[in-house]
This record gives sequence, structure tokens and C-alpha cells, in this order.
Amino acid sequence: MKKFRTVFTFLIVAVVFVLSGCMEEGKAWTDTDPSAMPVPTKASSIETVSIYSVNSDNMTLIPVSVRKEMQDPTPDYVADLVMENLNEEDIELTDITQKDNKVIVSFSSKGKPVKGCGSKMETLILEAFANSLLDNVEDCEKVIFRCDGKEYKSSQYSFGKNEVFASE
Repeated sequence: MKKFRTVFTFLIVAVVFVLSGCMEEGKAWTDTDPSAMPVPTKASSIETVSIYSVNSDNMTLIPVSVRKEMQDPTPDYVADLVMENLNEEDIELTDITQKDNKVIVSFSSKGKPVKGCGSKMETLILEAFANSLLDNVEDCEKVIFRCDGKEYKSSQYSFGKNEVFASE
């Protein structure tokens, strides 16, 4: 039994010496523990575009990042993203065009924001479209709103056919 303890003690001492000899001088065990090493992360290659939407809880305009599907977003593309994020079924665009540095957005007179919309919500919808277009459409410096291709008239707003709602 005494011989067994001596051999066992010798083996433990030998293992300790072998393991301590593998370490670099001045390093602790935790420095080489793979679980303590930071995992390298790859930067996301997904491109996003920031548009604006409405937070209906507190009735404010909020920025929203959505996946960018095209290199240079067109007015139609940006307007579609805004429509999706507003989540309002009653909004219908009849036309959206870009002429020089102006983007002209025409809404249907049968739905929001022209009809069936409170004044605060109408303002937020118009601002969501205007700010999203100004921020994302190349060469867009002015946004004009129309109703069925004519001047925009609602219970709150009345804009001339070429009156600028928002500009940079």
C-alpha cells in the first residue's frame, strides 16, 4: 500500500510539472482557456435603408431600418416601403413621379390621408412619405403632394398643384 501511494504521488507531481512546462511564462490558465477567448464576429453584409413610419401608440414619426433591395432606391420603391411600414390599408397612391429634383406623390381622394383620417395622422403620413423620399431618393430635394393628380385638398390641408410640402 505504501508503494502504491508513493507511485501515485510521483505520478501527480509528474503531471503537474508536465502541464506547467507547457505554459508560457507569466500566463495564467484562463489566458489560454478557449472558452475565455473572444469569438470573432463577421460584420453584417445586409444593407439597410432608413424610412419613416408612424408610432400609433404615441402618434409620433419614427425611423425604421429595412432591408435595401436595390442600389439606388427609386421613388416608387421608397413609397412602397413606407406604405408597408405604415400598415394602413386605406392609403392608395395613384401616381408617383420624379421630375428633376422634385418627387410628386399623388394620393387617391377615396382614402387616407386625404379622407377618413384625423389631422394628426394625416400630418404624420405626409411627413413619413416626404422625409423618406428626401432621405433616400437620389437628387430629390422637394416633395409635392397631390390628390388624383390635381391639387391636394383635405379637411386640414390645401396645397396648390405644384406647391412644395417639404424640401431639403
